[in-house]
Amino acid sequence: MPNTNILEGMQCPNCESEGPFRIACTSTVLVYDDGTDDFEWTNWEPDSWCQCATCEFAATARDFGLED
Repeated sequence: MPNTNILEGMQCPNCESEGPFRIACTSTVLVYDDGTDDFEWTNWEPDSWCQCATCEFAATARDFGLED
């Protein structure tokens, strides 16, 4: 079944897995001296590093089908 949420349109070009994927992200968190609070947001771009958790193929998120 194709992804219909955050990973919509994404699939490993090597093994055709629909995820999960490891993706290098930019995140914003509220940081205190003794730790962090909940994530406020997480984002990645088409040129972000992406790796398939099934076969470990790595490329950019664009190569996994993420549109610009």
